[in-house]
Amino acid sequence: MSLYEMLSIITAAGSVLAAGVAVWVSYKVHRSQTLLAQRQLLLPLWQYISGLNEINSEKPITPDVIKSANTLELVALCCEGQMIDPKVVKRTFSDVFITQFDQIKRCGTLPGMAKNGDDILRECRAASSFYEEVRKEHLGRGQLSKGG
Repeated sequence: MSLYEMLSIITAAGSVLAAGVAVWVSYKVHRSQTLLAQRQLLLPLWQYISGLNEINSEKPITPDVIKSANTLELVALCCEGQMIDPKVVKRTFSDVFITQFDQIKRCGTLPGMAKNGDDILRECRAASSFYEEVRKEHLGRGQLSKGG
């Protein structure tokens, strides 16, 4: 093999290596930008969640129930659509999410409507699914690991 052929092979290998590094760096930058964009939605969601009133299941206020159900659905859809990092949402809002969901679920017939809390939540499929996921993780906290 001639020196020219060896240099060509080394140059080609270097180009492939450089391209691989460039792809890896681009992926890392993209991943970081995605996480940043996802986490920037946390503040608006925080405002929605913190604006919710406690729901008295015995005497529910229909607009409060609707607002709460819509907010829970919004949070769940943002996680489902990967607009926000679900780990951050679970860490931040799981207790409030579970509490609000349970309060709505316990509501009887809402004033001015022919629906109860369970009917309202049945229409919020993303919130119901996310609730089950969060509730299971919440119940599993503090359990002993099976591995040792």
